Amino acid sequence: MSRIDLSAVRREAFGRWPDILAVLGLPAAALTKKNKPCPCCGGTDRFSFIDQGTGRFVCRSLDGLGGDGFALAMHWLNADFPTALRAVAGALGMAAGVAYQRTPAPAALPAPAKRDNSATIAKLWSEAHPLKAGDPATRYLANRGLVLDTMQAALRCHPALGYWHDGRRLGTFPALLAKVTSPTGEVVALHRIYLTPDGRKAHPADPATGELLDAKKLLTAREGAMRGAAIRLYEPDGGTLALAEGIETALAVRLGSSLPCWATVSAWGLANAVLPESVADVHIMADNDVSGTGQQAAKKLAKRLLDEARRVRLHIPTTPDTDWLDALNERQQQEAA
Repeated sequence: MSRIDLSAVRREAFGRWPDILAVLGLPAAALTKKNKPCPCCGGTDRFSFIDQGTGRFVCRSLDGLGGDGFALAMHWLNADFPTALRAVAGALGMAAGVAYQRTPAPAALPAPAKRDNSATIAKLWSEAHPLKAGDPATRYLANRGLVLDTMQAALRCHPALGYWHDGRRLGTFPALLAKVTSPTGEVVALHRIYLTPDGRKAHPADPATGELLDAKKLLTAREGAMRGAAIRLYEPDGGTLALAEGIETALAVRLGSSLPCWATVSAWGLANAVLPESVADVHIMADNDVSGTGQQAAKKLAKRLLDEARRVRLHIPTTPDTDWLDALNERQQQEAA
């Protein structure tokens, strides 16, 4: 079997993923942004096809909550990366004679909706320690320009967290952990950022392809657990609360404005955030995404909160493709000059 050039396939696939995935058999109805059942693993509204030229999608049953077109091909074909790569190359006419067929998941496996990772989340959280000066997690935050005056109870540092990919453990890394809490106060997910000992993002690689893997992962307790949930970094102050997508962005909001801020993990999480009744004044700290994803999520949330008779202020950085951490870093650089 001849070797397929991943870089060449990636270049050819850019902007053509709806056609590629249709050739692989994905239903056309699945290839829209609207939340819907996943064509691969079911559910009710866990799946959305975002594309942006790279075939990006969301499936909230997956450990990483989605990925690019290659990840979607793997999910749909129930295949490993090399098999999915050859299928994509075949759909592009770059690997003549390649045969591919979706392999149904074994019937003996439990349906994704039945999985409950609560015990695993509790175990990993108990193995981690509160942030302290000099640990890899605190160094990571400092390297991002986030020097905290107080350590947040929602964040911990795990000394040696296993990184799993396609059923294989690729090693252990220090990790920044953040607990994600539901509107009722239940811990429903664990956000993990894998690190190096000196506080940089780790770069684990797929042993089969050499492709770098994501240093950030989200482990949810069960399907649907993330709706309305957030990382509660700072408690509301006098009925005021700010919301941002990422942990680093939310911490930057706190350092830059003194506002108490929660992180909602993603644009979808921002749009679906549920706040305590005591919060009457909300600052939505949106990302300025070139795609408009962050802004659209922020506006959706703002409309709902206004309908709930809350005061809402929407803040977006002026520079395209930046967030409030970028804005804080720029201000710090100007002050240091």
